Amino acid sequence: MADAKVTDYLNDNFVSTYLKVGTFEKIGNQKVGGNVATYFCLADGSVIHAVPGQVNGQKLLSEARFAYEIRKAALIAGAKLGTDTMSMPKYAESIRRAHLERYHSETNGAWNHGSKPQLPTKMPRNVSQQAQVHWLLAREPLPRLENLYPVVWQTILNEKLSALPVAQR
Repeated sequence: MADAKVTDYLNDNFVSTYLKVGTFEKIGNQKVGGNVATYFCLADGSVIHAVPGQVNGQKLLSEARFAYEIRKAALIAGAKLGTDTMSMPKYAESIRRAHLERYHSETNGAWNHGSKPQLPTKMPRNVSQQAQVHWLLAREPLPRLENLYPVVWQTILNEKLSALPVAQR
């Protein structure tokens, strides 16, 4: 990544890894084709946030900060004060509300019905890819990565899953 500010923030706050799930070619040192999705997960593989597709450094930094902040807020919401335990339902609800709010922000409140924001029953296809991810995570907060990435990859990014090795020329 060219932006040191983004790299420093990611290195200071996250552990990074990758998984190849699609196909592309490598010609010399240049990657040709393919797509990308970024996931912010807990240690158990539960997804807090996801970013579909290629984004610039500032957008990735903004989304990383969102993931970090909603995790902090969820820790506070789920804490059982005076104990060393966590209410996972309250934690998950905090994550769900954050994604619901972002969904409505990304769609200009298109699904606000009265005073209580609603989600469409089916994933809206006429909104941004990022809004679709917020819809998924508001509908089902903290999904397992292995359950979410095929949906993001195939349904939102319209890519085919593939375990084929990278073609090199």
